[in-house]
Amino acid sequence: MKSTSQVWDLIAILVVSLILVPAVLFTSGVLRIVLGLPFLLFFPGYTLIAALFPRKASLGGIERIALSFGLSIAVVPLIGLILNYTPWGIRVSPVLFSIIVFIVAMCGVAWYRRGRLTDSDRFTVPFKIKFPSWQGQSRLDKVLSIVLIVAIVGAIGTLGYVIAKPKVGEKFTEFYILGPQGKAEGYPTNIKMGEKAEVILGIVNHEQEETSYQVKMMLDGVETGLKVWLQEEDEQLSLIDDNTVRIGTLANEDKWEGSLFFEPLKVGEGQKLEFLLFSTKPRENQHISSQLESGNFVDIKIDEAEGEGEISLENKSGITCNYRLEVWQQGTVQREMSFTVAGGEKLEQEIQYPPGKSIFQLYEGDELVLKDSGAKLALHLWLDVS
Repeated sequence: MKSTSQVWDLIAILVVSLILVPAVLFTSGVLRIVLGLPFLLFFPGYTLIAALFPRKASLGGIERIALSFGLSIAVVPLIGLILNYTPWGIRVSPVLFSIIVFIVAMCGVAWYRRGRLTDSDRFTVPFKIKFPSWQGQSRLDKVLSIVLIVAIVGAIGTLGYVIAKPKVGEKFTEFYILGPQGKAEGYPTNIKMGEKAEVILGIVNHEQEETSYQVKMMLDGVETGLKVWLQEEDEQLSLIDDNTVRIGTLANEDKWEGSLFFEPLKVGEGQKLEFLLFSTKPRENQHISSQLESGNFVDIKIDEAEGEGEISLENKSGITCNYRLEVWQQGTVQREMSFTVAGGEKLEQEIQYPPGKSIFQLYEGDELVLKDSGAKLALHLWLDVS
């Protein structure tokens, strides 16, 4: 029967692990990394080595330390791989729980196997650790010691660099449509005139920064082809102006989800119900294209970061048309440009304006024929309805 002093290393690891789990769960940033490193990179491998090699003569101290780091790096990804095929998935809580179960199990096996050995054969960690003399070590032990020290220093240096300059994750926005039951099925595809249909719209911000969103709904490319309502928290329906749902600003990893009701205003088979997601990020290489009421066509290429672009005006009429383009920023006109296009001609011209978020307004004569929303088209979803 062994005394507590002969397995104090296993008891210490168990106690520290049980303390670290809640500490890691309820902290974030650099503190979480510092607390979680020994739990991930040393304890699993150490307890596995203790279970596999309970004899003192099986491995030396340096070999045990080196293998503890190496096996931890091997064991933790395997635990993650197994979790990936379970309902819990690879998340913080399941990973921590699985590792603590592994540590407890290995400590139990190591405790049992050490108990079957004599005191002279059993591996124990002395309270007073006596470091071997450098002069008394063989050339191979000296080389291994140097390699281990360099590896540890390199790992600490790499960790410091990662903490000081963390890598920014992938930037994207999650945009989805669900049926009335909250599933990716049961979408309304056959609707009677005068009848409201429901879909659930969702947005999740993974842009690594605060981002504002708005969603415009159109039917066969025309926003006047339907009416749209948003269901409020009290389940009342609010009619949406311009068929545009203004989500507002979402913090990184924030989610917005709402029920939208729509009513088509025209009869037709296979109509395209479009959901256009816009964000307020600076627009680069984006086009505003529209056929004007006069039948003429305009295309404005925008690069707000550089404050430049190109306008294309195609005059399909037989008379000369005069245009004025206004560039608005923060509620004031920052740039005004005039263009004259003869009948049957097409004009293409570069435009310059102050860099930054802008709204473009185009006048044909004195009539406003195109007003830009100022938002960037981010994603486009649609349903076919009849």
